[in-house]
Amino acid sequence: MNICLVIEQGWIIKGERIDESRDTIKLKNASVVRCWKNGKGIGGIAKIENKYEYTLDYIGDVNIFANKVLFAIPCEW
Repeated sequence: MNICLVIEQGWIIKGERIDESRDTIKLKNASVVRCWKNGKGIGGIAKIENKYEYTLDYIGDVNIFANKVLFAIPCEW
């Protein structure tokens, strides 16, 4: 499942969730969402038609501490 996580300190990370435990969320092929200028805000990232309107910086596979996640947005892509 592809997901966009908004994390403490303003980080926004999109990737494919491959595992989740009580303590960590593991994402595969993750990217930091660096910027967007489409006026749709971060919620627009959920729709596949907006895919190329966001600048993503690839970071690979990551483990994120679950208690640092503020909220998650399911993504179509």
